[in-house]
Amino acid sequence: MTRKSNSSTIIYLVHNSKIVRNIYRMFRPLKAKRLDLYDNFLEDYIYNYYAASSLSEKKFYNVGAGNQRSNFNFWTYIDLDTNHYNKSGIDINYDLESLKPLPLEDNSAEIVFNSFVIEHISVEATKNLCKEAYRVLKKGSVFHSKVHCYDYSYKLLKKGLITPKVPFECRESNDLITDILKKYKGKVKAYFDESNNYVVSSIKNPEDRIVFTPGSAFLYHNADAAVDNICNIPEGADAVLNSIEADTPEKFYKVIRDQYIDQSKKQSYQHNADYFSKEDLFSFIKELGFTEVYFTQPYQSVSPALWEESLNNIHKGFIFSIEAVK
Repeated sequence: MTRKSNSSTIIYLVHNSKIVRNIYRMFRPLKAKRLDLYDNFLEDYIYNYYAASSLSEKKFYNVGAGNQRSNFNFWTYIDLDTNHYNKSGIDINYDLESLKPLPLEDNSAEIVFNSFVIEHISVEATKNLCKEAYRVLKKGSVFHSKVHCYDYSYKLLKKGLITPKVPFECRESNDLITDILKKYKGKVKAYFDESNNYVVSSIKNPEDRIVFTPGSAFLYHNADAAVDNICNIPEGADAVLNSIEADTPEKFYKVIRDQYIDQSKKQSYQHNADYFSKEDLFSFIKELGFTEVYFTQPYQSVSPALWEESLNNIHKGFIFSIEAVK
């Protein structure tokens, strides 16, 4: 697994770092040239495909952009004014939960794009985003959403499985790992115990440890705004979640949201358990008047501007993508 991870890092650096790419040219000139040709092809394709005015006026909108940036300079980045990303790269400050119109003209946009945004906002805010996308898009243009899949996580929980990517790529759980690594200067061990919980502990002081149960892992991925409230209950996260009487994901997430999340303290980056099934989202977008609505995958879009690697991070099973053409 480490070898695969290191290989992925090298590939990323070769693709995205000019310094590393130049070094790569010294040892693998033909491969480096092939990468240059690919980059030039995509750029040339995009600049030939779209109207020059749309490119120069940056009519390509990444809503809820956070730190995500394209290698091309035709995007406009829209997000909430917060300290959790580099605000210097945000062009328009906009709060999705305000339910206000996007500050964009009707029938003007080439793309309205969002990546892992919907799981952080309310259903009403999601509906407003979809309606606003339809309003601002030109005829034939594209609305594209990459969405964390609450249904998949719910199925994992019901099977008692530790959620993939926990604890390493959730903000709060990753911080816990970082803290214990710093505290013991990397002298820690990790293992699955007899209950299939993932344990990270100090080698010198084994009682100083972090335990990720299926329940706590689920919370970090799907309702991290409820982590403290639930994990601090003496019975533990798994017992609390197992006690919820609900026969559908929608009812289950509603209990978590209503009983264990203090909305006044919730941060904009946290998963809020505000469940909107992909079927309901599909139907809602279709009813807005889009001519086509379909589920898709990373790198699959009828808009070439969305073929770029930096916009297609793989989420290892937690994603569904939906695209609509006006």
